[in-house]
Amino acid sequence: PPYKGTTKIERRVEANLNLVEDFVSMGVPRKQIIITGHSCGGWTTLMLTSQYMDKVGGGIALNAACYWTLSKQFKVAEIGEEAALEKFAKKYPGLKALRDTQINIIKKSKSLPILVFTHPKDPYEGLLFDWIEKIPEVKRIIISEGFEIDGVKCKIGSFSLKEKGWPGGHDIDQAECFQYYNPVIKEYIASRIK
Repeated sequence: PPYKGTTKIERRVEANLNLVEDFVSMGVPRKQIIITGHSCGGWTTLMLTSQYMDKVGGGIALNAACYWTLSKQFKVAEIGEEAALEKFAKKYPGLKALRDTQINIIKKSKSLPILVFTHPKDPYEGLLFDWIEKIPEVKRIIISEGFEIDGVKCKIGSFSLKEKGWPGGHDIDQAECFQYYNPVIKEYIASRIK
């Protein structure tokens, strides 16, 4: 196995649960605690909420990914999800097993009322997230097919997400164009803290 003892994700989940308990001890109602994370933080959000939804008010996962640039490195768009994951398993069997174990933990959730944002051009898990839609109450939002949202070009500062070297759709949630989703996020949070 790739890890002895607890994994980094398990330690992150535990640290976040401790933080939640700190907030609760200060008088913050659990339903007002929304766990949110991007990339590996998004994966942590999925792991935490799938196991401890009773401890928090909700969760928002933004381009969740902890296993490298799977979509890009293993050419999911060209060869398909199954073949790409087989290549990943051959090259990194321990990590493939760990990823599968974590996905199975997330999938066991009977009810997971969270928001999950994904982007098909995310080189990490962008084309590997259809499984999330099988979990009851998950609201998956596919951000866009390109680098524009509702006619607004996606930039972070003065840099276009299309520029060479930028990690594609992985950081689109940090771009100005992502503000288009602010009403959806606000509505979700309002629905969870009632």
